Amino acid sequence: MPAMPPFFRYLLLCCLALPSFAGAMDRLPLDEGWRACGNTPSAPAAALRQLLRPGQLLCVERELVLAATPSSTQLLVLSALASSELWLDGNLIGSNGQPARQVVDERPGDIDFAIHLTPQQLAVGKHHLRLLLSTQQAPARLASPFYALYLVDRQDYRAALAWYRLPPLLLAGALGAVALLFLALTVLYQRQRHWAMFTALCLAAALLLVVELWRSVTGYAYPWHLPRLYAVSTLTWLFSALLPLYFYTAYRLPRWPLAAAVLLACSALAGALPAHFDASCWLMFMTGLAASLLLNLGALWRRLPGSRGGTLIALASCTLFLLTGSQFAEGGFALVVCFLLLPLCAQLLAQLLSERGKAARARQLENQLLRKSMQPHFLMNSLSLISELNAQSPQAAETFIEALGAELRMLNEFAQQPSIALTQELALCQNYLSIMGTRLQQPCSLLLDGDAAGIAVPPALLLTALENAFSHNRYRHGAHFVLRSARLAQTQILTLVLPEGETRPHAGGGVGEQYIRASLHAVFGDAAHYASEQHQAGWRLTFTLPAAP
Repeated sequence: MPAMPPFFRYLLLCCLALPSFAGAMDRLPLDEGWRACGNTPSAPAAALRQLLRPGQLLCVERELVLAATPSSTQLLVLSALASSELWLDGNLIGSNGQPARQVVDERPGDIDFAIHLTPQQLAVGKHHLRLLLSTQQAPARLASPFYALYLVDRQDYRAALAWYRLPPLLLAGALGAVALLFLALTVLYQRQRHWAMFTALCLAAALLLVVELWRSVTGYAYPWHLPRLYAVSTLTWLFSALLPLYFYTAYRLPRWPLAAAVLLACSALAGALPAHFDASCWLMFMTGLAASLLLNLGALWRRLPGSRGGTLIALASCTLFLLTGSQFAEGGFALVVCFLLLPLCAQLLAQLLSERGKAARARQLENQLLRKSMQPHFLMNSLSLISELNAQSPQAAETFIEALGAELRMLNEFAQQPSIALTQELALCQNYLSIMGTRLQQPCSLLLDGDAAGIAVPPALLLTALENAFSHNRYRHGAHFVLRSARLAQTQILTLVLPEGETRPHAGGGVGEQYIRASLHAVFGDAAHYASEQHQAGWRLTFTLPAAP
């Protein structure tokens, strides 16, 4: 797999550092030990999560005992779907919105609210803390509108919040840039489904991170919390379905519209289970990862190209998410995206560069083949022969011209293709031997020993070998060539037997041999081999090709 760029490595390290930096904040939790206002100290205490419910006005209080006076300003942080007022030792220290008994009278507060407290306000000893909370606009489906209440050093809180935001924001920006890049590449170069799927994946992941970070970056009034949760769930559902669909289209499996409908339905079913929003998103994302792993395992079993790397990526992502998915988008999701999308991005870019390189080599081979077919001595000899035949036998000259035109036409057509059927190559060779037979006034033929069906070769592969034979040998009594075709396990072996002739000086620079080797490598890579050896009656050329399945 290609090496990850330095920027992506830094981004990955930031995401790995996120849990430790965000969790290193030293805070004093205050969500336990609360009683309804006016109750005696002997009344049972409870947690705010148990006391606070949607659609109520709640007044609670508790004692706060500090063992030491803090040395710097502290923050009293409240996270709840509520409007609130807070008193410390009988003094109003902050209000968030306007609590009320009726919906029309309540002014919604922000979901996250922080109050600055000086060391003088938090002197060592006992303090009395009172909260007035109203949740008139909180959704009834939520188990509790309360999330957190704690006391923390202001500097520690700001540092932890910065590290909490930075890696996902960097990742969201990087994914947005990657989505734009792949959109342009898809439109300009790679109009393939899996490239479009990867573009949509990056865009969905970037939007999901932005929506998830909306709360900590900008804040909002608490009634907006439920629409944001629905947006997170929708984007998670979309990403969870697109992820296995990307692998499905990348492996070019059949019936992809049906597969898309099934994957979307499975993700929706996982999200419809009766669970909290975070648990629902966790289930949907885990469903997408599991489906991706199963698809890659199936591709690996079928030995499809790229299945080994895809399986490793999917397996590592599943394992990582199971270990770090407690904080969904800020923690586990961001980490998994780094390990999942960034390597896939590197793979696709490497694939693009490889394909562009192959296309450049193919154009080079095409030009080389066309130049070779327009050799000056071949054309001059052919034109001289046409002049002689026209004087001796106009009918023979016309037949020769037709054969020469057919040869050039087939060469021009086949040169634009990376490979052609062996039957087409044989037709090209037979036409060439007909031309050479007319020029030499001797019979020239090619005999096929074996089956040519289902075999593909680079264009003009055998023709180049025949041209080399006539360039290096003088056949005064004609030339009869034999092509043997045999299949051995997973390879197809073509053996071309060249008859021995009178050796004549040749001024060529081995262009024919270079074309044979380069064209084989361009089509089959390292899976094809070429060898030539001399035997008693001439030369034997062996082409070893991968057999078609």
